[in-house]
Amino acid sequence: MDELQFSSLERKYNLKIKPEKDYYIKENHWLPRKLGIQYFAFGKTLYCNGKIVAIPDHEFLHIAQFRRFGIPRVIVHYLFYLAKNYISSFDFAQSFVNIPFEKEARYYEQLQKQTSLKNR
Repeated sequence: MDELQFSSLERKYNLKIKPEKDYYIKENHWLPRKLGIQYFAFGKTLYCNGKIVAIPDHEFLHIAQFRRFGIPRVIVHYLFYLAKNYISSFDFAQSFVNIPFEKEARYYEQLQKQTSLKNR
């Protein structure tokens, strides 16, 4: 079942993406540092707060979400669900974690790990 869900996500987002063609990496960028995170995907760019060590798989799903839905739609999605979740919880971190695109990206990463463990 997990492999079916994994391949379904791969088809939905066409995750065969290549650096310098489908996305760009900006190392040592101020934005993720300011947000207190390691990576920040926006549009076709992955911003890193330092040198790249290992990019979490879910960041690639975020890049694919931007590619499929476009920047304006992704921004509206994040803002809408962040506000909606914050109104019910008054907890910014929890509100962010519960944004559907974030949940989907974490789920993809979990499936990716399970699939790679099975293939060893």
